Amino acid sequence: MRNKALFIILSILFWGLAAMTIWGAREHFIEHETEHEKARTAKELDIIRFSLESAVLTETYISDSLATIVSLDPQYAIDNWTELGKKLLDKTKYIRNIGLATDNVITEVYPLKGNESTIGFDYRTRPAQLKTVLYAKQQKSVYLAGPLTLFQGGTGLIARFPIFSNFVDNNDYWGVLSVVIDFDLLISETGLNDFKNADIALMKHNIDDNSTHVFYGDKSVFEQPDIEYPIQLPSGQWTMAAKIKVSNLQEIHSINNILLTISFIVVLLLYILLLLLYRDYKYKVMLTLQDELTKIPNRRHIMQLLKKLTADSNASFALLNIDINGFKKINDKLGHEAGDQFIKYVANLLTSETKDHGTAARYGGDEFLIVLENVENNAQVETFINQIREATKSTQFFWHDHEIPLSLSIGSAIFEGEIDTIEKLLSSADKTMYAQKNQGRRKTDRVKPEESKL
Repeated sequence: MRNKALFIILSILFWGLAAMTIWGAREHFIEHETEHEKARTAKELDIIRFSLESAVLTETYISDSLATIVSLDPQYAIDNWTELGKKLLDKTKYIRNIGLATDNVITEVYPLKGNESTIGFDYRTRPAQLKTVLYAKQQKSVYLAGPLTLFQGGTGLIARFPIFSNFVDNNDYWGVLSVVIDFDLLISETGLNDFKNADIALMKHNIDDNSTHVFYGDKSVFEQPDIEYPIQLPSGQWTMAAKIKVSNLQEIHSINNILLTISFIVVLLLYILLLLLYRDYKYKVMLTLQDELTKIPNRRHIMQLLKKLTADSNASFALLNIDINGFKKINDKLGHEAGDQFIKYVANLLTSETKDHGTAARYGGDEFLIVLENVENNAQVETFINQIREATKSTQFFWHDHEIPLSLSIGSAIFEGEIDTIEKLLSSADKTMYAQKNQGRRKTDRVKPEESKL
């Protein structure tokens, strides 16, 4: 019962430790893979951010050269507008058209085809557009407006370059050069539309009134973004935010579930292996405590039991030393095989009679020991010996039609008084057994208990 309880406790501890280990490994795996996914996504987004930022800056930088020409010689620029516009568009990738406005009224556009309706457009008739023109004039440098919905269709960024007649002081406003950047193409070419690993949104920071608005993606991405990057522009700043898609995390959890299953199988196999090792250990221990011939407890077993009982100050027990009378004659006349079978027969008989009272063991050869527990007086010992005597009378042993009579010499000693060690106990029981054997009785007539005490 005690061993069973210990086994249950150890099993609970094993599975508890295994569960905590697996769960900790699971949490570490999910955290590690999530961080790895974030890092990978962040790296990919950083490349997109760089491409987007550098594309806008490059288009703006190249366009600034045309603004410089117009500022130095407006008339030359107007006279050679088509050639200058063509060169600009040939050098750039995302500029779709340009317009030149004198005193905020558009007089030149390139390409003209498809943009004819813009000729003569007065920015002052559209307050939203005029606001961006005036802001460029006020800061005396390029101002990037948009993204805006264009008259010609699509969405564009408009770089407003203020033109001043006095190129050095920039205090004599002449007009504005507007460069339209194809925002849809820009977003597509930089890979933002095709990015599958996260939901992405872009937010513009308006430097004129310090307001912000999301112009690309879902604004909810900015509520709890996994990644944020600033995008520096010629005027102002954008912010790119990303939230890793749940589908990617679900893939991590799917892999995690597979690993959990594998871990459980490994732990189960380990548990089974430990059980087998423990069972093998117990079996080997049992073999060291079991008589090879009779399969009942052996000398080592009974000595361990005696050490345990004698160590207990409250223990009350008796020891019986039993010897088979005439056993040598059985071996000599019928052979050792008959002797072995007879020994097994006696062992089974003694075990059967002792099972409710104590432990029977083969001490060696034809000698057996019985430990009777919870014995307080000689009367109890006498009763048990009489029980064995009756059992020997009621059973018979035959070997190839030969009946072999059973006669036992039985000595006993109670662990009390001067008999307070294992050696004294064995010696006392041994002496009473040999005293009975020497009387030459064929049947088990036991010496009186008083004669067995030292």
